[in-house]
Amino acid sequence: MEREYILNKTESVTVNITGGKIDSFRKKNETTSTLRLYDGGFIGIAGALGTHGEDELEHKAKESLERKIPYVCSLDGKEIRREDFTRPAVSDADFIPVMQDFIDRVSRTCPNFAISHKITKNNFSCLYKNSLGRELFCKGNSFEAGLLFQSRGSGNLMDAFYGEYNSVFEPDRMVADCKNIHDAFYCKADIENDTYPVIFTAYDMFATFLRNFSGEEYVSGGSLLSGKLGQKVFSEKLNLASDRNAATNPESCFFDDEGQTAENDRVFFVENGVLKHVTASKNSAKKFGIPVSKTSVSAYDGVPAGSYSRLYVSPTAESLAKLVPQKAILAVTASGGDTTPDGHFATPVQLAFLVENGVLVGRLPELNVSGDFFDMLGSGFVGAANSTVIGTDTMCAAEMKVEKM
Repeated sequence: MEREYILNKTESVTVNITGGKIDSFRKKNETTSTLRLYDGGFIGIAGALGTHGEDELEHKAKESLERKIPYVCSLDGKEIRREDFTRPAVSDADFIPVMQDFIDRVSRTCPNFAISHKITKNNFSCLYKNSLGRELFCKGNSFEAGLLFQSRGSGNLMDAFYGEYNSVFEPDRMVADCKNIHDAFYCKADIENDTYPVIFTAYDMFATFLRNFSGEEYVSGGSLLSGKLGQKVFSEKLNLASDRNAATNPESCFFDDEGQTAENDRVFFVENGVLKHVTASKNSAKKFGIPVSKTSVSAYDGVPAGSYSRLYVSPTAESLAKLVPQKAILAVTASGGDTTPDGHFATPVQLAFLVENGVLVGRLPELNVSGDFFDMLGSGFVGAANSTVIGTDTMCAAEMKVEKM
């Protein structure tokens, strides 16, 4: 009988903002414990909220084994690795006054915006160990800001948005980013209906396509990528990964929920345009005859399943200006779109900015943008660059058809 034990701890502090002022404060601590047993081709799981003794959990996991849930036991062997990626952060005692000062700075710099939503700081730790002597431990922290901007007098709940996800608080850059949005928002721009490079965050570009990277979809034939593992199907400029690297995904352990690690803490689904992986846990990889993706996730009391962490796209240019020196469109808010079964993607863009030489020129009218899955990520894929315009997200650009609404 083999076993795995996982202990996750998270601490977060959140301030809620209304009308440019902090109006509430929330502190949250959460601990989960998980113990899995493997015996005779079956898995037994015991999970609990809070810290529970391993003996108590093991007793419950043995009872769970009687349910005869099939699962391949394929534990990784001995490795000891402990990492602390914690960066200096604002203390709990100073968090409210420091965040209010930051919001006041944004308000002064962006006088036509009323600011709301929330800012959160997180601390986390995760321990994984198994009966083969493997022991992995990781701790770190992150800072998240989501600011909703309402143009004063518009009557809308939200007119623009700024998001930040980082391991540290960088107020000067963040205020400058918000000013970029504010100034461009009140400067009207226009374009002709045509094909342009359209810029999205990595997640926004790939969100509607992610089901095609599911192992279950792949083997069932329901994925546009079915049968293409090992083949070059996209632009050789495209490198798409599930990211557990602390430099680009602060709030993530370097190992997955089955204790697997990857080179540079990233697993590439696409490498130089070649499809390398689809999501697959150890069990589904064995069941379906596909490579294990080392990206398993599980609820504290659930069976591991193939998934992904935050998406990472390898930059192909040093800056947005070098990525798209010509006219391009930055899609900031795009909701309501979808992809057809044959891969045609279209979405309305509620907020878009015209970009020239990496600089926000002005706000465009509402748009419809569309493209084909294989074209957008193939011959139409322009590349990726770390944004220096709004936030720290990697931005991806693809040639798409653009029409004013």
